[in-house]
Amino acid sequence: MQFVGKRVLILVSCIAAPVWSAEQSVANEDIEVIEVLGRDSEKNFATYTYSATKTAADILDLPQSISAVTKELIKQQGLMRLNDVTPFVSGASEFSVYNDITIRGFRSQDDRRLNGMRTYNDFWSQTAIAHVERVEVVKGPASAIFGDASPGGVINTVTKKPLATSRHELSARVGSYQEKYVALDTTGAINSSESVLYRLNVGYEDSDSFRNQAFNKGLLVSPSVTFIPSDTLKLNLELVYSDSEGILERGQPNIRGSQRLGTIPIEVSATQPGDKLDTESLISSLAVDYRFSDAWWLAVQYMHQNSDQDLVEHGIGNYADNSDSIVNLRYIERASEAQSDSFSSYLNGNFYLGDIEHNVVIGYDYIDRFRESSQRVANDAMQFDILNPEYKRRDTDSYNATQRPVFGGNLQSEGIYIQDRMVFGQWSVLASLREESFDLDNTGGGSSKDSQLLPRLGAVYKLSDTQSLYASWMQGFEPPPLYSNNPEQGGPFKPQDSELYEVGFKARLFSDDLQLTTAIYQITRENVVLYDAEASARIDFARYMYRQRGAEQARGFEFDLNGQITEQLSVIANYAYNSAKVTKDLNDSEVGKRKEGAAKHMATVWSRYQLDDNWAFGIGASYVGERATSSAGLILPSYLIYNAGVYYQVDRWKASLVIDNVFDKVHWTGGYSYSQLFPGDPRSASLTVDYRF
Repeated sequence: MQFVGKRVLILVSCIAAPVWSAEQSVANEDIEVIEVLGRDSEKNFATYTYSATKTAADILDLPQSISAVTKELIKQQGLMRLNDVTPFVSGASEFSVYNDITIRGFRSQDDRRLNGMRTYNDFWSQTAIAHVERVEVVKGPASAIFGDASPGGVINTVTKKPLATSRHELSARVGSYQEKYVALDTTGAINSSESVLYRLNVGYEDSDSFRNQAFNKGLLVSPSVTFIPSDTLKLNLELVYSDSEGILERGQPNIRGSQRLGTIPIEVSATQPGDKLDTESLISSLAVDYRFSDAWWLAVQYMHQNSDQDLVEHGIGNYADNSDSIVNLRYIERASEAQSDSFSSYLNGNFYLGDIEHNVVIGYDYIDRFRESSQRVANDAMQFDILNPEYKRRDTDSYNATQRPVFGGNLQSEGIYIQDRMVFGQWSVLASLREESFDLDNTGGGSSKDSQLLPRLGAVYKLSDTQSLYASWMQGFEPPPLYSNNPEQGGPFKPQDSELYEVGFKARLFSDDLQLTTAIYQITRENVVLYDAEASARIDFARYMYRQRGAEQARGFEFDLNGQITEQLSVIANYAYNSAKVTKDLNDSEVGKRKEGAAKHMATVWSRYQLDDNWAFGIGASYVGERATSSAGLILPSYLIYNAGVYYQVDRWKASLVIDNVFDKVHWTGGYSYSQLFPGDPRSASLTVDYRF
């Protein structure tokens, strides 16, 4: 892009200029610029974050709502994939069984970060989290720091980093539906001076499902090495390799037009023997943390990702003309490849000007993403009766599938930003400004270019060392989706803009063992790109069509409570109220309707009681309210499910028995239409044994 060189020069000038302030600096020796070392914490909540400001900051000092799910909670609950964390994040729920999450009423499909860096997000398969330290959800359109970002929030996954302390853990798990899982987490120093540290995480899964023809086999290997050649320099090298085999879960079909969603058993699927979804991905990253002094330090990160995917599937195209229970299946063979390169560099400095303490971040980000797919498609390959499902290997050569044009494209984006957190007395003010630009080229034609200034302004008032009030305003920005900007699919589209107003209260109670956050917000999003089912049907689903909605708005309240109430009793509780509606659309009948997938009420509570040094038990419940879908009149019912667990530990051994959906409640976690509903798991149990050495 033509403007890269000019902005890098400006950034280098900014980096060189402010070193004069070092003598007036605020020492911050214990805080890393970026996370290159692991954390040995046992808490179920995080007290600090890097995600919101690109520097370690106490969550109480930030004018923004941030939810974090730690590795301790992940292990305690037996969470396997990214979507599993949603009950423990206020205002979050699954939109579908894919890598597809709703936050504050807005879908977050592509807003994933790994250690703060943009990666290629495979929509069709959920992300494994065996190598994860914690999952942070930065609420609101965090574009001032991350660039393009969903208005609901950005999901940042922080991986486990090496520790100097030698520690090794083996885990084995068995459960319902032939679930089998083993994992290894080992870390320590390679040399006696502890200047070279390592960590290795390995996870392997082989499981079936309550859904017909569904299965999952997956391997994840993530080695990480940290070099500390001096007190001023730290480097971290990390790889994340994943290889999974399964099927593309297209959901449960229902009788066309019927609100009785339980008519068809939840295990019914249109997937046929021989269908597959195989995905292989390799992410490599380098992070450098260099200190000029106690006051000034520099972070540089680079991440490269390759991903390949092969798909063979029978999916539902539409209902047969003469039946509400017979569907026409489409047959698809698709090969996809994706690649992304991300670079980030930022300077962080602490200094005083008069009586005001400044924490300044000046940074530059560059991202180059490529994705391309080729496929063979046979519409109306066969008919499938959902009342009498039949599964057998088909002669797919008889379908006479035709080759479709290659689709995909390339998206380059870059941003330069400055941020200043000013502290004076009981007040702190956070001000940021970012210029973000993108250049999008679609394989089949159609391109888009744009740039935008993205401001953020927030203030925090510390009522005490453990209580704070905050207010925040920010604007967000998203380029058109890479996969849908082609003119043949309805594009090109305008960029999607968003704006947030938020106020809240945060506190730590009971000697900092219990953390409380409340927030009230309003989010507006314009130029929303949506899948257009009617337009797709008009061309017999030869390709997916999209359209642009004028505007949507969400107003809501959130409450989070996490930590220890007594030495024996811990609690996780959250509640979210969200009123998300369409406020502008070319179709006047859509205005005022509830947004798709946005529940008005959601809540989770989980408590664990430690009986003695060995035994503990836990019990909890999760509630998700009614949700609209893209099919007129189809409402997904609310559901309340209960979970329980029993825990035992002795010496180096730990064991846990977790039962999910104790009362076997039939429920749907998401859905698009009558032909594509996503039922939640029935009652299931898992037994995990850990050995630490």
